[in-house]
Amino acid sequence: MTDKTEYSVEDIATRLCSYLNENILAGDVDVNMETELVKIGIDSFSLMEMILFIERSFGLVLPAESLTPENIASIGSISTYCATLLKQADG
Repeated sequence: MTDKTEYSVEDIATRLCSYLNENILAGDVDVNMETELVKIGIDSFSLMEMILFIERSFGLVLPAESLTPENIASIGSISTYCATLLKQADG
């Protein structure tokens, strides 16, 4: 089993940005940690695809109640939330 603490917020954000660029967004959309998801057109369907990617990639389960506006506002906020969950799961 993978040591879940090896993923930093930046690692998660980088993988999430790559996933968005390769699978969801148009080619000319630039994303980084500060990118607000609503401003790049992430709708509920795209959000669910992101969540499934995160769960598969990092072995997490993101409960529906955790998907608050604060936790999913930007690439950075969702990456920070995921890193926190990973640390809790490993600790």
